[in-house]
Amino acid sequence: MEQAFRRVLDQKTTLASLDAQLRARQQEVEAISSDQGRLRENMKALKGSAEERALLQRYTHQLDAQEDRLATLRSQISDLKARRERAGEQLDQILSEITLNETF
Repeated sequence: MEQAFRRVLDQKTTLASLDAQLRARQQEVEAISSDQGRLRENMKALKGSAEERALLQRYTHQLDAQEDRLATLRSQISDLKARRERAGEQLDQILSEITLNETF
């Protein structure tokens, strides 16, 4: 019985780890989205002087880098969700295999 409960605990630990990774990626997506909003607002305020064009170019590069990171994060989130679902199914399978003895 101890071995069965150990398997359940191990699988729940795996699920918790995947959940934490998902939350971290999603928080990063939210932070990037917030920063992009700030950058876009700053870009709207620029008028066109040489210094402002340089700043606009810098903002554009930042947005481009953030978009690349967002694509990576979205891919990772998708992968983590699939892994989370499989781990949940494995936990369900482990739990269904446990039969309790009435004298327990």
